[in-house]
Amino acid sequence: MGVGGIFEYHLGLTRSLAMTLSLTMAWTPFGVTWADAMQAAGNDGQQTGQQILGGFQFPVDTGTGVIALNPGTSQESTVNINTLFPDSGSASSTTANITGLYGNNPGTIAAGLNAQTTLNSETSATGEAYRSLINNAHQSHPDLQNDALWKAGDRVFANFTPWAQSFSDCTTTTTQTTTRHAVHIPDYQLCLRQPTVPQSCSATHEVKVEPLLRYVSGNGGLSSCGPGCMDLYVGVVGDNYWSAGCAVFTWEVTYHVLHPEAIVSATLEDVEFDDHAQVYYGGNLIYTGSSGWGSPCELRNSWVDHPNKDVTYAFNSTGNKVFKQDTLVGGNGEGYSRIRLRYDLSKLITQDQWSWSGPNCQNLANAITDGICQSGSLLSCSNDPANTSGCYVDPVSQVMVCATDLAKAPVANSAGIRNTCMSITAAGQCDLNSTGQCWTDTAGRHCLTPPTTETPTTSCSALENQGCAFIKSQCLDILASGTCWDSVDTYDCGQQVGIPGIQSSTHQQCSGPIRCMGEDCVTVNRTQSQDFTKAVALLNTAQQMAMDLSCDAANTNLQQKDPSSCQVFKGKDGSCKMVGGVVTLVDCCKTPSGSMGLGRYIDLLLATSQLDNVVKRMDATSAVRGTWETLRTPFSVAGDAWNSVQANFASGVNDLVGSDMLSVTDVAEQGLLDSLKGELMNSVAEWIGSTFGEAAGNALFSAGGQAAFDSMGNLTPAAQSGGVELGGGAAVAGEMLSTLLGAYTIVMIVIMIIQIVWSCEMPEYELAAKKQLKVCRDIGTFCASKAPITGLCLIRKESYCCYNSPLARILNEQIKPQLGMDFGSPENPQCTGIKVSDLDKVDWSQVNLDEWLGLLAQTNYLPTAENAASMLNLNQLTGEGSRLNPQKYGAATSSRQDTLTRTQGRMTDLDVPTVKRQSELEGWGIGPP
Repeated sequence: MGVGGIFEYHLGLTRSLAMTLSLTMAWTPFGVTWADAMQAAGNDGQQTGQQILGGFQFPVDTGTGVIALNPGTSQESTVNINTLFPDSGSASSTTANITGLYGNNPGTIAAGLNAQTTLNSETSATGEAYRSLINNAHQSHPDLQNDALWKAGDRVFANFTPWAQSFSDCTTTTTQTTTRHAVHIPDYQLCLRQPTVPQSCSATHEVKVEPLLRYVSGNGGLSSCGPGCMDLYVGVVGDNYWSAGCAVFTWEVTYHVLHPEAIVSATLEDVEFDDHAQVYYGGNLIYTGSSGWGSPCELRNSWVDHPNKDVTYAFNSTGNKVFKQDTLVGGNGEGYSRIRLRYDLSKLITQDQWSWSGPNCQNLANAITDGICQSGSLLSCSNDPANTSGCYVDPVSQVMVCATDLAKAPVANSAGIRNTCMSITAAGQCDLNSTGQCWTDTAGRHCLTPPTTETPTTSCSALENQGCAFIKSQCLDILASGTCWDSVDTYDCGQQVGIPGIQSSTHQQCSGPIRCMGEDCVTVNRTQSQDFTKAVALLNTAQQMAMDLSCDAANTNLQQKDPSSCQVFKGKDGSCKMVGGVVTLVDCCKTPSGSMGLGRYIDLLLATSQLDNVVKRMDATSAVRGTWETLRTPFSVAGDAWNSVQANFASGVNDLVGSDMLSVTDVAEQGLLDSLKGELMNSVAEWIGSTFGEAAGNALFSAGGQAAFDSMGNLTPAAQSGGVELGGGAAVAGEMLSTLLGAYTIVMIVIMIIQIVWSCEMPEYELAAKKQLKVCRDIGTFCASKAPITGLCLIRKESYCCYNSPLARILNEQIKPQLGMDFGSPENPQCTGIKVSDLDKVDWSQVNLDEWLGLLAQTNYLPTAENAASMLNLNQLTGEGSRLNPQKYGAATSSRQDTLTRTQGRMTDLDVPTVKRQSELEGWGIGPP
């Protein structure tokens, strides 16, 4: 080829490529527009559906035989109940109340047969409807094998490759994000707090009163005239101390005002003279006597005037105040005047304070007045300057001070000590510990004695030093002095626990012809939680709800239960005592350390829960052959294929065994089921007996109605030869969680009984064990008995509501406030559960289960990003790590396969299309020809 040919070929290739690009670019906007239109249409449809759903209102029974449809909306309408249920008011229709048949299987079957017999001949709309359904079942069915739509479907399934190509290149990407949030797990501890009382103390009353004014010079003086009153004199009080034919005598006095703000009023009250007088202030005449001034000098009389002249203005500022009185005397005579001041003593008192010689002396004074101390105790005033009226004149300020002007003495009124006392002496022997007091209970007779070390057995300061947070204080003893002699404080010594979480989001991308795949065009608001930990908490709630149901008996003979009485998460009240004082305290409310702990209880709870679930599915009516086994067996009977596809894929024995092996016959399968069921039951029983002891084992298992374990925690000969069963005999497995809690409590008591004082009763040991399992809620403290001598509380009772699991307690705390319920009072706890009929009233979005998640995380039962691979793999969950693997409990048996291995083995050599076609052919033939 020449050079020109090469360029000619290249030119053609270039033109072809350019044309292709031009067409692609021209089509792209239309393609995007078309896809966006699909997206817009999808969004519009989604919004319309949400609006319809959001505006939907459930029908309401008005109570008058009418049902309101779409109540409260513009589309509201009504329909008569008789229209919907024609026989509701008919006397010819037989109706029955079947609520009494709950739990009565034979009665339910009998009632159904009776109703069927009645409906076969009853003249009613209900009977007609029933007979129409029965008759329709006997009608011939059309053969749709040649139907055009059916055939089109067959052709699609026969050659699906072209359809699959339209959805090619679709990828799904799931992004998982690890999250973590902190949850506080409370650990409430109690302590007794009592005030310290010394043996001797003294109190000093410091009172300082500033002088109102002071005398400077001249003839005069001042004196107290009562509370808030002072008299000032101008001149000398006396009679006929002057003598003259006719002369003027003068008295002058100077006072210095120190606190004018305290002066309320000043009045010239008295002027006494013989024969004439004039009074001056600051050189100004302020009063002339009633006899006038001037001749004649001798009037042969003494005069006492009461001018009551207001001279307050003379005292409204600090400084010297000069008063003068001139007296004109003929013969013998005298002359002087009196000014009365009224003042506010509170503005003169600069110190009025009681102080004790020690920090706890006030407690001693209060203890003496409350009668707590021994006879011979002393509380008296050793220095009181007041007179019998309760007042005294302050020697410095010359101001009268009364008891009402001073701070109250730091003792009760019954002590008889006045506020004017300047020194108090207190001494006594006071015992807050009720030493020597005795009491009797189920554990015997006990008396309070102080420990040899004289150190408290429990201390609130110790909890504070540990960093525990103060929660509340409840005072039990307040006597006349108002002192709280006895309080029970609550501290939270819990810890923060990190709750791991995984948030996942899925995105689907398709580059094939069909663009809008999955959520590409619309956003689906899923109702399921994307938070794994929340899903775990809710799943645990559902599981334990099924295990923690209690109902009252309706008919004991028929073993029927009253469904209206059923409640979940029912609790039981309990109490523990704290006797004596801080030094002699017998504390039966303290939870000792060193027991098995919460983790082992959760392990027991989960193990028994799963075992109980499997055993319930292994009853006599359980199918022993699953779909996969039937489908791999040649069809020998008409309908085998049809019946197989409706059954469970794997039978109960498949799941229990954990293998993909085939059984030769149903009889062999049933025998294998019984054998493996017994082996698993015995293995778990041995594990519980060896781990938790005889009492726990016999509380859960029995052997032929007898005890399954001996005193060493080993299976009895009867259990080894005949096997064990869950429940039966003395074992109670009906209310599973209650049984588990009781069994585990017995084990913990054995360990902690040596750590708690012997003065405690058995129910208190049980309560201590339950508190450590965090299944109890503290209701509060009350005084159950007082000491006869001191009147202080001797026996305090702390009340609790205890439930069968920590989750049950948490759910009660979260749900009861929504339903308007509470836990009662310390004297009368209300530990009821949640009625089944009330569960639909609960707003589960407001139920916070973080504490339960924190407990799971604290005991390593909540997967984290670090251990999820080892905890959540198929082999751990369904294979060798499963609790249904007898090898997990030490049994010698074949290895358990995980679900994937089992399913793959079951699907080997299984011709699904042939089975499908066979079942279709059998399906067309069902019914009469």
